Amino acid sequence: MLAAVALAGAASPMGAGPAAAAGPCGTGYAYIGSHPITVPSYSKDFRYGKPGTKTGSIDVYWNSALRKNCSVAYAYGPTYGVKMYRVNAIGNYPSYGPDDLSKGYYSYYAGPVYTNAQKPGGQCIILDASFGPNATDHFSWGAAFYSQVHC
Repeated sequence: MLAAVALAGAASPMGAGPAAAAGPCGTGYAYIGSHPITVPSYSKDFRYGKPGTKTGSIDVYWNSALRKNCSVAYAYGPTYGVKMYRVNAIGNYPSYGPDDLSKGYYSYYAGPVYTNAQKPGGQCIILDASFGPNATDHFSWGAAFYSQVHC
């Protein structure tokens, strides 16, 4: 009986492996990097820190089978757990607008958002994320824009 319980216990982590392998973007997406979101230099509202203070991060993932990137904009430090207007956008470069966008009042993260499938041979991506008190002032507590990254 104890041997059966030991075997069942040993089998549980193995059974949880594939399900646990699915990250925030889903199965098949591998983490490839992170970029900081900081209080911008033009901010006049310093409740979450002075300009340059890290208030979040954009984590980026890649799915080689689908040829798509995914990003999640996470809250960090002083903004973690604080409900505020958050925006997360991603697109293949060059782009005239995001391929996907998540916006709304969130406490911990915005996204995940996904690029369209990339051309054979790959493409760079554009990442854009911001935090603020509302939809018209969503850049005041954290902003980030990265163009031609993860090529």
